[in-house]
Amino acid sequence: MTSARSTEAVPFTVDASEDVTSEFPGAPRLQSFAFAQWEGRWIFIGGRTSGYHAVGGGSAEFLQADANREVWVIDTTVKPARTYHMAVGQLPPKLAAVRAQWTATGLLYFQDGKQLYICGGYGQDENGKWSTFDVISRVSLPHFVQGVMQGRISVEAVSFARSRLVQSAGGGLTKLPDGYFYLVMGHEFQGSYAAFEGRGEQNGFEASQIYLNEIRKLSIKTKTDGSLDVALIEKFRNEVEFHRRDLNVVQFVSPAGLGFAAYGGVFTPDTQLNYSKPIYVSPGTLPFVDSTFEQKMNAYASAVLLMYSEASRTMYTTFFGGISRFAWNPLEHVYNENPRVGSKTESTYLDGLQWSDQISTIQKSDGETSEIVHPLSLPAYIGTGAVFIPRPELKRARPGTDILAFDAFRETRTFVGYLFGGIRAYPYQFPYLKTAQRYNSGATPSKPSDLILKIYVAQVVPPKS
Repeated sequence: MTSARSTEAVPFTVDASEDVTSEFPGAPRLQSFAFAQWEGRWIFIGGRTSGYHAVGGGSAEFLQADANREVWVIDTTVKPARTYHMAVGQLPPKLAAVRAQWTATGLLYFQDGKQLYICGGYGQDENGKWSTFDVISRVSLPHFVQGVMQGRISVEAVSFARSRLVQSAGGGLTKLPDGYFYLVMGHEFQGSYAAFEGRGEQNGFEASQIYLNEIRKLSIKTKTDGSLDVALIEKFRNEVEFHRRDLNVVQFVSPAGLGFAAYGGVFTPDTQLNYSKPIYVSPGTLPFVDSTFEQKMNAYASAVLLMYSEASRTMYTTFFGGISRFAWNPLEHVYNENPRVGSKTESTYLDGLQWSDQISTIQKSDGETSEIVHPLSLPAYIGTGAVFIPRPELKRARPGTDILAFDAFRETRTFVGYLFGGIRAYPYQFPYLKTAQRYNSGATPSKPSDLILKIYVAQVVPPKS
């Protein structure tokens, strides 16, 4: 069931107002990258150093000049944090395919203990061709961190393979207790975006786009020579609901155990809007599309905070900004649908998907799924292509995951982690307030976020009866 509920419906509030950028001197400004953390070090690979492509009069192309061509490690065990980086081009020649992949955007990635797996992504390959990579690379985080901090990454730190099974951009990658990896949706884009737009976004010889429309259950193992072996165990296909990219794929806990959920994503073929029905997968079960619930807010790839309460058997999935079909009206307690006006050829054009500065939570328990928007907004239009970095010392609801144990928050206000990176957009014209005129869709100025925010969760104590 769907409900437009007030913030009183969840037992916590979220505060993302504290800017601590100054505590991380030299930190990169990136969006849509692969991320991991290991023993207090943050790792960043790939992504872009510019804003949203084709926005604000910029090129539709994912220019190589805007690619992140460095690998980064931020050591947070010292104060202030210390930043290390080295050029991707310094990787050994035998890793040429990996060097190219690590400058891509829309990478699929998952951290499994001390290893980071990176699949696909879109960019220019080692021969300069624009394509979606058929590369999977695995990073040994202890070796990688040491290598970047010392200025030399050894061959032993990276393994890789080529496989059509991992050729995706804008999808998700995760792993379940059954030991298998799941590659979730996304698309294969070949050729240049400029050529694709020049053909009215129709497939042709110069450029093409094909959605995967499926979830692939994969076995990923190590061969005797150290390279990776990828095998398809099973695939789940749905031409309608799995036609998604730039979605959020996150793990979740239910009484049945650890599974994963797919939230949001774009673009619906008929209306060119976002998808709204969550998809849930648990080991040994078929994907379940929840047709009883419609996600209103923040349905594009964004930073996500995960918490689970054993006491109430409730999963809380919190989305930070991004792009949204709706906006929450706190005065009337309703979701307002963003306007759709004109077309790309007209002087006023709003496509219905607007940049969001709101923080929303989907709470899922045995009998009900609902969505709320928190009273405190983000300090800017950020969150798209960003990550939430949970504090490693906080208790997890399930070991080896980023799902925080909500019941362990005994204090009224807990520092739970950081919001890092992503896109910062400026959707309103001068004087830049929400009362001002919106920029046309496709003309909104944007850049990589220059904010690093501390995130706090405050438990709401229910009134005594």
